[in-house]
Amino acid sequence: MKKLELEQQVSAQEIVLLTTALKKTRVEANEIQVRLRQEQAEREKVQQERSKLQDANQKLQQDLSSSQQQLQIRETQNGALRDELQALQAMFDVQTTLLSDCMLKVHGEQAFAGKTDALSGGEVVRLVDELNQEILQTTAFISDSFDFARKPEHRDEIKEASARTSDLIGPAMTSLLGTVQHGEDPILIQIALQAATVEFSRWIIMTWDFDGLQAEQPLAEIYNDVRETESQAVSGRWRALTRSHVQKVALQESDVHSTMVAHISDTLVVVMIAAGCTKNYEDAYREFTMKFGERVSNIVRMAARLNRAMGEEVTSADLSPTHAAAGERFDTESMKDFDEGSGTQSGVVLCTTALGLQRSERVGHGESAEYRMMTLVKPKVALEAIADGMKRETSGD
Repeated sequence: MKKLELEQQVSAQEIVLLTTALKKTRVEANEIQVRLRQEQAEREKVQQERSKLQDANQKLQQDLSSSQQQLQIRETQNGALRDELQALQAMFDVQTTLLSDCMLKVHGEQAFAGKTDALSGGEVVRLVDELNQEILQTTAFISDSFDFARKPEHRDEIKEASARTSDLIGPAMTSLLGTVQHGEDPILIQIALQAATVEFSRWIIMTWDFDGLQAEQPLAEIYNDVRETESQAVSGRWRALTRSHVQKVALQESDVHSTMVAHISDTLVVVMIAAGCTKNYEDAYREFTMKFGERVSNIVRMAARLNRAMGEEVTSADLSPTHAAAGERFDTESMKDFDEGSGTQSGVVLCTTALGLQRSERVGHGESAEYRMMTLVKPKVALEAIADGMKRETSGD
């Protein structure tokens, strides 16, 4: 019995223990179920978050792809815009260069056109008149200061002088110098001296470089082309600048002056020898330079002054010295008889005794341009008839 009771007690205790353990297990199971439900809820929440993140990621991928496409389109557009900008920049550079060239041209033409004449036409006329008067007086003094009677011993010098004189004042005047008697009235010699001095003065006035650069003909041809294609203002300034600089480069002014004085002096003495001067060339030249060297120097100085006046100081028109060629028919519209009281209306020109002055201006542009000519001073001429009635040499010597 005791043993049974003891076993029952043990069993009861075990049951209690088991019951307690069972309760504990149930509690733990409940806790586990709670935790499982919580974990399940967490997993579901995580799954939902994951799904949302996947959806967001997918949307971001779509946005990224769209942005990349837009970026590519923008880059393509930017490339086209860059090419267009470069083209526009190139066009701008070209237009800027053309504008700069045009502005330079406009400024250049304005500078040319804005340059006023340093001398008026009336002042140039006065200078020409003063030169003509000086030539007249000087040649009158020269012809009156030497004796003329052909000497046999001077025959060779006279022949040589006549050949040189013919090239300068023409064969008609040279023939008269060799056949007319000049002892009583040397008027024909004076006229010949005037003709030679006028011709030389005309060359001095018109020359570009005093032959120092041997460029007279090319410069004249270039200027004629400039006159045909440019306005009067531009061509006038081109002439003024070119002549000024060419003459500075060509020769020293003092050298030019002394050379011209010597050349004119030699020419005038040769004219006198051709006319039968009683002195030989060497003696005549020595006396000539002593008596008239300063006056010839003054003539050269006055002619050089006119070179500068017509070539550099007047650009609004072209002023040029005029003369009449030997053998030309006398025309009262363009020349005057040096013997103004004769009333001559016709005849043949023997030589020019005084320079004239002509004004030429180019007006208009292009094919419609024209030249307006005006005679400011008529050249004076001696006619062949002046020798009518003059005594001639009876011998060929």
